[in-house]
This record gives sequence, structure tokens and C-alpha cells, in this order.
Amino acid sequence: FKARPWDLQSVESTCTGCAVGCRIEIDASRNHVLRYNGVDSDPVNWSWLCDKGRFGFESLEVDDRLGEPLMRSGDGYAPVSWSEALSAAGEAIRAASPRSIGIIGGSRLTNESAYAWAKLAKGIIGTDNVDAQVGDGLPADLVFGLPQATIDEVCKPGGTILYLGPDPKEELPVLYLRLKHAVDEDGATLIEAAPAGNGLTRHAAVSLRYGPGELPALVASLIDSGAAAAGDEAVANAAKLIQTAGDSLTVVVGRANLAENPQSVAAAATAIRDAIPGAKFLVALRRGNVRGALEAGLTPGFLPGRVPLSDGAAWKATWGNVPTEAGMDATGILTAGAEGKLDVLILLGADPLADCPDRSLARRGVAGARTVIALDRFSTASVRQADIVLPAAGPSEVQGTTTNFEGRVTVLNQKVTPPGTARPDWMIAVELAWKLGGDLGIDSEESELWAELVANTTTFAGVGLDVLSAADNADGVLLDATPISLATVEAPHVSPLSAYSLRLVVNRKLYDAGASISRCSSSSMLAPAQALRISP
Repeated sequence: FKARPWDLQSVESTCTGCAVGCRIEIDASRNHVLRYNGVDSDPVNWSWLCDKGRFGFESLEVDDRLGEPLMRSGDGYAPVSWSEALSAAGEAIRAASPRSIGIIGGSRLTNESAYAWAKLAKGIIGTDNVDAQVGDGLPADLVFGLPQATIDEVCKPGGTILYLGPDPKEELPVLYLRLKHAVDEDGATLIEAAPAGNGLTRHAAVSLRYGPGELPALVASLIDSGAAAAGDEAVANAAKLIQTAGDSLTVVVGRANLAENPQSVAAAATAIRDAIPGAKFLVALRRGNVRGALEAGLTPGFLPGRVPLSDGAAWKATWGNVPTEAGMDATGILTAGAEGKLDVLILLGADPLADCPDRSLARRGVAGARTVIALDRFSTASVRQADIVLPAAGPSEVQGTTTNFEGRVTVLNQKVTPPGTARPDWMIAVELAWKLGGDLGIDSEESELWAELVANTTTFAGVGLDVLSAADNADGVLLDATPISLATVEAPHVSPLSAYSLRLVVNRKLYDAGASISRCSSSSMLAPAQALRISP
């Protein structure tokens, strides 16, 4: 027993447990979040929540929640003041060249915090070595360059869906429920292509299988009627359904597993786009606000609003400085660390030691960085390798906005205060900028950051807080979906397997050992034991 129903105070917000962005109601009492309930958002979650979303709030109050800045002292850590921690961070950054500084993470940040860190990294520090993803996502130009579909468009009654992504039942559960309903109740036709059977298999009109690196070849057969006719029956049937759908086809595309080369996914997606110009795509990103972080500029090669560095004159006028050369992604940053070429590594809620597909590279990369600065809520494996630890506020503790994988912007409402002296990520960026002798131009509120982002980009234009707070926009506002220029991507070379070779294919589960769900008492015990399946 925690509280009587009449003691609860409620506010609507958005779940950031994954990229679907379900609308939720936060119930709290006496500065403690007590439950999340699903809100009936017609274009998104229909009041559904997965267990990760429903019980994620339990991780807000755990024993290893960070509440004060820490600095390495001998074999352990010592609590320090914010001024001391930020001064030390500033000294390390000032002593390094921009090329030797890397920033990984940002997908758990609000849009405002992501923009603040992009502005700090690219406008003040001068580095483009920034990546909101951890080597397990998709290239930003693919996300920006495909014609965009909404969940409603994918799940429209009678439509045809080509699904080329991760198991949604495990990684994007509410999208799985929407797809299941579209097929079972609304007459949609589903073509599913995956390395192995998943939650959608029994709902699919046609199920196709492929090995690592074989997705582009399979897609080529599906869009080439001659090749399809000469192939097996399942491929021929799928090709006929795609041909019949024509420009009304919607495609859900993502990395089916950690073994899937992102270039293979990009090659498959651009081949479909070229062959079926009217097709629309829903990019199955994984983490909560990774789309918003990419749009805000936390990705190499781009400035906020999908602006390439080569077209950065306007941002240079606004910020005073922008990098001129594209930087490194997460893999490149970690490689630089492993080679002793990284002076400062900043982790924005990222845990590469747990999340990077190449764990060996992550260990060597983090260990090889001369100074590691971690902003996080928990004492993760990567945080325990940091030299400076800055405690960050989490969901329900910050005010701001977030962007789901459709490009739908919704409001995040604060209901409780963070523990100790933990601060919002944008505030940490503002104060670190001061320590570096710069100024992000923000006085006291995250809304100033949002106003600047809206005023200086075409993608966020017209999506001011007054628009988002309007009653008829409770379900959010879609960003400008105009695709950027995206060249056709060539399929990567796939080395043939010898008779005695094996490829390791790592799949994710809903119940896992992730930073949040492993700290939720209601769901942590549901994580299955690791299992190894060997293909015959």
C-alpha cells in the first residue's frame, strides 16, 4: 500500500522506454511516482503499455541511483560539489583538441537537452565526434532520407505491410499490438522477412527467412518479378502482394538483430524506394528519443534540422562556430579510444560496455580514453569506469519534449524532483559551457532551448510549446517529413561461410538486463536466461 486513490496527483506525459512513444498518465504522491497508466492516444498506443513502460518508473528509486557528483579517488569515488566536478570536466576538455573528444549517447535525453549538447559539442567545443546511437542503430541519413510513414499509415485497414525489422513483440511491443490488430481485425496483409521466426510470424500472409547479410538479395528478388517467378513459392507470393500494393505499400525497416549490417538495411530500403516511389517507411529505431536526438544534431555529419555540415553557414551565424569536417560515429570514437587517440570521452546516458555490439572494442575504447565523463542515472558498468560522474534527472523528473520514431513530438511533464542534486542534462550542458568560457544563451528554462530549435530549423518550425500544449494536439505534432537527398546504397560484400564456420547472431528480449528493467522489481525476475541456438 502506497496511497489512496484520492491522494494521487496525476499528469499526462510520454513513455521513453522505447521509440514508440506511448502516452502515459503519471500518478504520484508525496514526491514519489507510484504508477504509470496508458492514455488512449489514437495515433500511437490506444492506451496500451508494455511491461517495460508500465513498470519503468520503479527504477527511479533504487539503491544505485546517482544523486551527487563523483570524482575518481584512488580505487573508488569521492563526492564533490557540482562546481568542482564541472571545473574538472572543463579542464579536461580545454586541454584536448576537438578531434580527440568524443560524445556517445543522448537517446534518453529530451529534445531540449539533446539540442543543448549538440550546441555545446559542435558550437563551443568544436567537435563533430557525436553519436546518439551506440553502434546498434541506423545511419542518420537513412532515417532522414526515406519517405516517412506513421503508425496509422502502416496499420491502415486493408493495407499491405512489408516488415523488415527486429522482433516487435520483444523490442517494440505496442507496435506489435498495432500490427497484430491491423492484420487480425482490419484486413491488412503482412509480409514478414526475418532471420528467424518472431512474434509476427503467425500473423503474416507470407514469412521469409534470410541469413546475415542476405537481406538486400532477398529484397531484390521481391521487387524483380522475373527473379521472384524463378525463385521459391514464398518469394513469388510475396512479390505478387507487393506488386499489387504498388505505391500504397508501407515498409517497417530496421536492424533485425545486432549481426545485421546497417549498410545491408540501407541497401534494402533504398532499393525498395527506387523501385516503388510511392512506398512509405517507418524506421524501427529502438531507444526512446533517438529520433529526436538525431534531429537535434547529436549525430556526425549533421547539424540540427537535418542540415549537413557543408551547409552550416546559417548555424555558424547562430552559434558562432560549427565543425567543417564530419566526425566519428560511436564505433569510430571507441576505436580512437582503443588506439590511445581519445583524450576525452563523454557518455550521455550511454553504457557502451553493455550496449555496444562489439563488447571487446567498447572495453578497450572506454579504458583507452584519458578522461571519461559520464552523465547518468545509475551506476552502470561504463559509469564505474568514469573519472567524473555527473548525476542526471530521469523520466518524470524533467520537463521538455520527446520525438518518437514517426517524428511525432509530444510533451514530457515533470511530476517529481530528482534525487539529491541530480540535474537535467540541458542544465549540465549550460553550466559546462560556462566553465569552458562559452555561453549557450540560456538563462533558466529548457523552453528557451526549444524556442531556439523551433526558430532555426524547418523540421521543427511551427511546433512551439503553445502548439504542443493545445488541447487538439494532445497526441503530439508530426515533424516536417520532407526527405533529404539520399543516394542508393550498395549492398556490402558478405564473406561466404566455410563448412565449419558459424556466425553469432544476437537478438534482444523485452525482459533483459538493461539499465532500467533490471532495476524494476516487478519485471526484473522475468528476464530469461541466456540461450544459445545453433542452426542445423
